Amino acid sequence: MRRVWMIFRRDLSSSIREFLLLYMMAAPIILAIIFKMFIPSANSAALQFAVDAETAKDMGIYKTISQYGSVEVYQDFQDLEKRVRGTDDIAGIIKAQNGSYQIVLEGNESHDTKVIPEMILRDYLSKEALAMTFSIRDLGYTQSPIARVGAASLILTTLILAGAVIGFNMIEEKEGKTLSALSVTPMRRWEFILGKSMIGILLPLVIVYVILWLLDMWYVDKAMVFAMTLISSGLTVMMGFLISVFSSNQISGIANMKILLLPLSASVIGALMLSPSQQVFVYWLPTYWSFLGFDGIIRNTMTWGQIGYYGLWILGLTFGMFLLLRNRIKKSFI
Repeated sequence: MRRVWMIFRRDLSSSIREFLLLYMMAAPIILAIIFKMFIPSANSAALQFAVDAETAKDMGIYKTISQYGSVEVYQDFQDLEKRVRGTDDIAGIIKAQNGSYQIVLEGNESHDTKVIPEMILRDYLSKEALAMTFSIRDLGYTQSPIARVGAASLILTTLILAGAVIGFNMIEEKEGKTLSALSVTPMRRWEFILGKSMIGILLPLVIVYVILWLLDMWYVDKAMVFAMTLISSGLTVMMGFLISVFSSNQISGIANMKILLLPLSASVIGALMLSPSQQVFVYWLPTYWSFLGFDGIIRNTMTWGQIGYYGLWILGLTFGMFLLLRNRIKKSFI
């Protein structure tokens, strides 16, 4: 283990000296700080309302709502509820069969989105002098979707950038012709791999908690965050090896890192935009399962059984990638 520790210390020292690697280590924290500054702006966007077709027929309430913001009309309550559960702030207003009005909220909306629909209905009903009542239906979710998706995406970015740090440190070893000298040293192959991987395992474990703290998400289950980050670190190590295997210098390493960011984007977009039946097309991406895991943890809906299920997918896909590329990796480093 002493040799492993020495490799880790050497890589950490090299990463701090190199501005590019230092930036990769600090970038997720910088992005989290910037993202936190923009969350209030996103929540304070123009008001939006969703009504069902029956409510839209009442021109009085429809015109009143239209004075406060844009109004979207949906055929039934199921479509309206699906819209309210979307990633932006929107309040639903429906007219029940007994003549009362209901405000439909997901529970994560801004203060204005929650209060203004009630004020609109009070104003409208008082003007019409109608003996009607209204109720608020909370769909039960309490975390801002913008913050949730942003946090999960930042965590995935942290994993990819930590893998890039591994990759660029290995590229430095290749450029310095030091890998060929390993065959005449007492260092074993697994010690070299573990030593190179440690920075990609330990770095995300620190930065992920910093991101959650900066975004005021310290309520999450810390043990689940640790487990999911540790499981996903296998993907981080694999990303590092992929960058180093297919890169002869740092310039090509940067290009390959950009290519590896495409599956990250595809996994997030697939998880958010595709229907559950269509998400099978992104099952092959380990980052998809990592995103689902961190998203569920931030929602406070994740169970340890799901952690194990997602973990098996992540580890299985990562190991499959290794089997496909093991000969190339062996030729490149040892």
